[in-house]
Amino acid sequence: MKKKRVIIFTLLLGAITVLLVGWSVSRGKMYDYNYSEVAEKMESTPFNARFPTKVPFEEMRLYDFGSKNQEVEFTLFNVDKEFLTIKITKDEIEYPEGIKKENIKIGSDLKGKYIPEHYGSRIIFWEDEELSYEITFRYKFTPIEVSKEQLIKMAESFK
Repeated sequence: MKKKRVIIFTLLLGAITVLLVGWSVSRGKMYDYNYSEVAEKMESTPFNARFPTKVPFEEMRLYDFGSKNQEVEFTLFNVDKEFLTIKITKDEIEYPEGIKKENIKIGSDLKGKYIPEHYGSRIIFWEDEELSYEITFRYKFTPIEVSKEQLIKMAESFK
């Protein structure tokens, strides 16, 4: 009887380990983003900006695109209703005082900020070549659906 319990416990522990490792690996995965539609729309904006080539979800599509004055904002989504909003502006992006921000490094030469929680969103923002960039992920259930590292990888993919 004792041997049977040990075998069951070992199998259960092994299954949990496999699930956790699989979840961890898939959580950090990035996918190629076909940015041709965004690139086409960016041609009509008042400035040249970069846009993402990697995203944390499969098969993301352009949901919304808007341009006004010195700002461009577009939203990407997928079939699972996961949304990422990218804002590009010539103005500095400001956030309320007291909001928790962490300093981050994007690639080898850019510095940015990461906001782990702001009204149901995770945010990363930085400046590059006189433009301010912001990626906002609105989570459905918990903020861990997209990690800080994935947002940084997405920012590093901007071309």
